[in-house]
Amino acid sequence: DTGKTVWNYEDGASTIPSSVVSGDLIYAVSKGITALAPEKGSVTQLWRNEKLNPGTASPLVLGDHLYVVNAAGVLIKASVKNGDEAWKLRLKGPFSGSPVAAGKRIHIVNERGIFQTIDPDAPEGKMTQEIELKETVLTTPAISGGAIYVRSDAKLWKLQ
Repeated sequence: DTGKTVWNYEDGASTIPSSVVSGDLIYAVSKGITALAPEKGSVTQLWRNEKLNPGTASPLVLGDHLYVVNAAGVLIKASVKNGDEAWKLRLKGPFSGSPVAAGKRIHIVNERGIFQTIDPDAPEGKMTQEIELKETVLTTPAISGGAIYVRSDAKLWKLQ
């Protein structure tokens, strides 16, 4: 309300992927992923997993899980409660944009324009769809009105 600092986290953070907030917790991109519980006047570190190290894509929270795409293009599913890994799935990278969720699916587009849909509930994660857009895509998909929108420098796609 006033612009005054309420608390400050000083243990470093990445400058490219953004942290993500879910409920009352912050999943900070700091030395991997660090789960923080902000309280009035302070912040408490709940856990840290240095193996959950995002490349350029910001993490995603879907249900009780956190999803991180590392610099090698591997999607990692981990518990929001303690950071423990459930599985890893190699995607077709590299990525500049971040994953998004619609319903129970995760969607991400790589820099070569390959739109990928993942079923995160499959035992080891499963790629369920690939669409080649045949354009360079450096952005995060947007979701609105039951559709997913993807843009390049020259085109805009609506996917349903």
